[in-house]
Amino acid sequence: MPVIVWTLLSEQFLLCLVLFSTAGFSDFIDGWLARFQKIQTSLGAHLDPLADKILMSALYATLALLGHVPIWFLLLIISRDLIIILAIALAWLLNAHMPISPLLISKINTFMQIGLGFLILVDLSFVFNLFELRNIAYILVGITTVLSAISYLIIWITAVFKKPNKP
Repeated sequence: MPVIVWTLLSEQFLLCLVLFSTAGFSDFIDGWLARFQKIQTSLGAHLDPLADKILMSALYATLALLGHVPIWFLLLIISRDLIIILAIALAWLLNAHMPISPLLISKINTFMQIGLGFLILVDLSFVFNLFELRNIAYILVGITTVLSAISYLIIWITAVFKKPNKP
C-alpha cells in the first residue's frame, strides 16, 4: 500500500495501475482458492475486507490530495467506513449482538470502488480524458456507498433495539 501511495505522489500512474491491478488480481485469486479448497478462516474473512478498505482509502485519499478525485467522494467513502466501525463498537459496548459479515450491497460497493480506482488510474496513465465517465462513476459508486451505509445502519438498529426473547 505505501508503494501505491508513493507511485501516485511521484505521478508514476502506469506503475501504480500495474501494482493496483496486481493487488486486486492476487486478492481475487487468494479468495477464490480459499473458497475452492474450503480453507476459509474467520480471521481471513475479517482481515480481507479490512485490507481492501485500507487500500481503497489510501488510493482515494492520495488521489483526492492530488486533485484527481472530488473531496465529497473521499468524505463519503470514509464516512461510510467510520459509521460502520462506530456502529460495531457501540453495539459491542451495549452488549448487542451485531453480525459482522459483508452484505451483497457492500460487496457491490467494493467492486465498484475498485473498478472506479482502475478507471481513474487508466485515465491518468494514458490521458484518455474520461471526465464524463468518471463523473457518472462517482455518482454510481456514491449511491452504492450510501445504500451500503443505510443497510448496515438498519442491521445496527435491529441489533441494538431488538427485544430479548422471552423464555
